[in-house]
Amino acid sequence: MRFLRQTGAVVGAFGIGLGGYVAYRSHHDEGFRRAIRLYSEVGPVVAHYRLLQAKHKWEKYFPESLKTTEEEKNDAWLSLDKRYSPHVVELLKDMKGMYTKYGQIGASMTNQLSREWTDKLRELEDAVPPQPAQVVLKTIQEETGKDPMETFSYFEEQPLGSASIG
Repeated sequence: MRFLRQTGAVVGAFGIGLGGYVAYRSHHDEGFRRAIRLYSEVGPVVAHYRLLQAKHKWEKYFPESLKTTEEEKNDAWLSLDKRYSPHVVELLKDMKGMYTKYGQIGASMTNQLSREWTDKLRELEDAVPPQPAQVVLKTIQEETGKDPMETFSYFEEQPLGSASIG
């Protein structure tokens, strides 16, 4: 019984320490906060796909009456694609930066992702929300080491459009 109390105390202390660490990092580290958001929203999506994959893999052991046809399997995959691709793409748009870039890379993976996913991910190539002008000006300042007005004769704060380069 004493061993169980000590083990419980150790596990409890670890849980409190981990909770404190996550709370601290979430409060002070934007990158950590963004990663937690991504994993918490995309993790269940991945789990749903993996469960469907496992169902199809183990279906050979099911009774004949429970087995699905290839067409039913394809419909199940397409249903997941239609359900999750809009949400994930909007999440990547909202998170910006490298997350948008990952989505753009995914758009070119036509041999591995369904057409539903690649068509939706293509929105990240030319329908990216613009950065505020102050963010752009700050980036120019940091990259060139000069005031942006020394580099450009004119800077229009209202963008004509936005996209990711490269």
